[in-house]
Amino acid sequence: MNALRRGTRLLSPLWSVGAQASATGAVTATARPEGQRRTIVNRTLLRLPEDYPEPWDYKEKSFTFTNSIFDRTMPRFTQNSKLIVIEGNIGAGKSTMAKELADQLGFYYMPEFKMDDILVDRYGNDLRNFYHLFPERFRIPDVNMFYKNPMSDLTAAMQDRIFTCRFDQYLNALAHIMNTGQGVVLERTPHTDFVFTNAMRDKNWISLPYFKHYYYVRKLAMPQLHFWPHLVIYLDTPVQKCLENIKKRGNPAEIAAVDEQYLSVIAESYKDSLNEFKKHSKILAYDWSKPGDADSIVEDIERMDFDFFEWHSGEIFEEWFLPQDEVSWGGWRMHVTNKFEARVAAFDNVKTSEVGELYINPRDQGHFIHTMKTKVLKSPYGYGYNEHLGDEKTGMGAHILGNTLPERWYEYYFKEAYYEDMASMESGLDPWALSYDPDYVHAHH
Repeated sequence: MNALRRGTRLLSPLWSVGAQASATGAVTATARPEGQRRTIVNRTLLRLPEDYPEPWDYKEKSFTFTNSIFDRTMPRFTQNSKLIVIEGNIGAGKSTMAKELADQLGFYYMPEFKMDDILVDRYGNDLRNFYHLFPERFRIPDVNMFYKNPMSDLTAAMQDRIFTCRFDQYLNALAHIMNTGQGVVLERTPHTDFVFTNAMRDKNWISLPYFKHYYYVRKLAMPQLHFWPHLVIYLDTPVQKCLENIKKRGNPAEIAAVDEQYLSVIAESYKDSLNEFKKHSKILAYDWSKPGDADSIVEDIERMDFDFFEWHSGEIFEEWFLPQDEVSWGGWRMHVTNKFEARVAAFDNVKTSEVGELYINPRDQGHFIHTMKTKVLKSPYGYGYNEHLGDEKTGMGAHILGNTLPERWYEYYFKEAYYEDMASMESGLDPWALSYDPDYVHAHH
């Protein structure tokens, strides 16, 4: 990692800017066989060729083997087809900087995942409004619930779900780049999610068995992401400054839970994270005691060489240069867009029998499914198949490998796709939930 310097900038050691500039100063984007371009430029300087392909609507169509025959990936790559991630402690000011940076570069902005993103379904049902009807294990906390009771067993369940959702989000970012050619600015990644797990363990908010389980799952999951960010921007903010910013936000529960100890462990853990990143990605680290501006960061980025890679000189950008033809890129594009094989390899058949916080009572699961059918969806059918809620009639042709939703693409597995994969003795014998017991939660808890 580059040495940290006070001020608005920390410069990269690689400064050769090899982009071709036109007479007007605009950088003309032309596809090259290896798919990558030398430097990232301000969106006002990017000029796409007249035959540049239209974005592939992967959210409606997903991306299949048949699609790969007719829709090519490499012609979409320009010098701005890059992944930039913004990292930093809680209260560092990441969101403001990430938005400004994405706007200046013309990148797609993906905010940090929050539990709120999966707790409201397509019909507008906020599942938290039904928590009093759910067995306790299914009342996964949002951030405010977590801050109010961090010692709850559900803290581990929440962190487990957050990691899987960050996993999905990272694949979504890669899918966006490969299907549209547009770069992405992403807040936080699954690569750095462990900094919070470390802090939770230090505060004794999660058990040692879950802590070990988390790192086991992480070891399985990370290789499935394959592509590391091109650039990591780390906003190094002193713990005391983070505490000041948190107090300014005025959330009493957050102020009470997020203390100096918690933030210090996160800051220390980031050192390990950056050491991991530096093997694969460029890093710009900024002293964020006094927040800088996006203009200066864009200038630093424009001076960096994102196209230099030698096979025997290191691993930075290696994954982005390994695919050499359309067949290879098509395979990876399917992998990150569909997410099915990646999720199976990362999360399926992972034992949780020794992790008490993740245990789900089969009877509780049966009651949860019955509650979803009778109180939430008011239907025996899953998401996307309810005409009374506005869904279009969908036939058997809607079923897709690894996804029982009618849509070919989902944003987060744990938003809606997980529901169709759930099963229990009760739901199997009583698909219409006629045996729903409104007193179950009161009687069993």
